[in-house]
Amino acid sequence: ASVGGGIPIIRTIQKSFAVDKILNLYGIVNGTSNYILSHMEQDDYVTFKDALKQAQDMGYAESDPSFDINGMDSAHKLIVLSNLCFGTNLKPNNIYCEGISNIQHSDIKYAEEAGYKIKLLAIGKVASGKLELRVHPTLIEENHLLASVKGIYNAIYLESKLVGKTLFFGEGAGSKPTGNAVVSDIVDIARNIKHGGMDIREELASKKEKLVLKNINDIFTRYYIRFMAIDKPGVLAKISDILGKHNISISSVIQKERKKAKVVPIVMMTHEVSEFDLQKAMNKIKRLNIVKNKPVVIRIESGERG
Repeated sequence: ASVGGGIPIIRTIQKSFAVDKILNLYGIVNGTSNYILSHMEQDDYVTFKDALKQAQDMGYAESDPSFDINGMDSAHKLIVLSNLCFGTNLKPNNIYCEGISNIQHSDIKYAEEAGYKIKLLAIGKVASGKLELRVHPTLIEENHLLASVKGIYNAIYLESKLVGKTLFFGEGAGSKPTGNAVVSDIVDIARNIKHGGMDIREELASKKEKLVLKNINDIFTRYYIRFMAIDKPGVLAKISDILGKHNISISSVIQKERKKAKVVPIVMMTHEVSEFDLQKAMNKIKRLNIVKNKPVVIRIESGERG
């Protein structure tokens, strides 16, 4: 029950993927954050603060919701999934973690205009003997299977070498789903004791390939960036110049006009660039006197479409 509530994801990975190799996992594993983002997506007038209050009123969020909205709950669950999928033995401070509190309603709408949804994802990816593990708000294409997961529901999307693409969906919490998972584990333990044998799954887990954990600065991905900038000539050129000097190529730019507003949003989508270069550029841009507020940066995952 530690991941996904009643979704049988742990037992499935242990049994059905025992001889398979999982290459990628993407998980919506925190119902509170998913409820907040879904509520903001469905109602044009709901702010993050409003959606959080609604989640608390409905009993979906704790009085202190920080563990959910800052991504740490998802990071703990990613540690469990990573241990099962990739044979790692990590601690929370090994996982790059970023929450959803900076997401505004405008980001959700701009993402929709570009054909994306915003989800808080727990991500595990293997490439060239290195492992990426991270939790953060993510843009995923609107036709991806995970894009349709709304409210308090959880979903874990796996891609493996033999089985291919699979999706596990269901309620991530609640007394009945959680109780079912706990009792099922007790039955499983009792069955092993009765038959008096070593669980072959433990032996197989010890044979997994040892992977090097990649630093977040070493990842390459695409980005959504929203700046709030003073509405005057030359602003876009200054921002673009800094991005260009840090090897950041822009795929699209939208400058939103607001009548009578002195500060307007500039929304950019990048091509695939390094996290290291992106963060260096952001540190310079946010110090410009023409940029107000901290820029919002959201990573984009293409993943596999449904």
